[in-house]
Amino acid sequence: MSMISRLRTYLMTYSGLVANKPLWVDYLGQVPTEYSISPLAGSRIVESYIDGGSLREFPFAFSSMESTADNLERLETIGFYEAFADWLEAQTNAGTLPTLDSGKTATAIEATGWAYLYQSSESQTGIYQIQCKLTYDQTP
Repeated sequence: MSMISRLRTYLMTYSGLVANKPLWVDYLGQVPTEYSISPLAGSRIVESYIDGGSLREFPFAFSSMESTADNLERLETIGFYEAFADWLEAQTNAGTLPTLDSGKTATAIEATGWAYLYQSSESQTGIYQIQCKLTYDQTP
């Protein structure tokens, strides 16, 4: 299974997602509410170990298409992303991390910044995004 597939499966366990709404990979529809995860550019290997193993990162963006029609909806969306970032931190602290392929062990998952309105449209919808990363050990 690919890293992004495992990550998608893991993120679908977040109870704050709107029920029965899709979580896409590298795609986001035009109708609120939909979610997406997309890999981001970045260095894969953070540190190489003498035994041939390494500490690695998988940077990704978590995005959603949301209504931006009024201030209350925008506030609720930002609140959702704050709670999502807190959930990632709590998952790391509890050791409840994604299951990865053989030879790879997740060590942390976290938001690397604050969520923001990435793109808005005249149809009173917008894409919100938060950048995150999964850190893991890989054995030789």
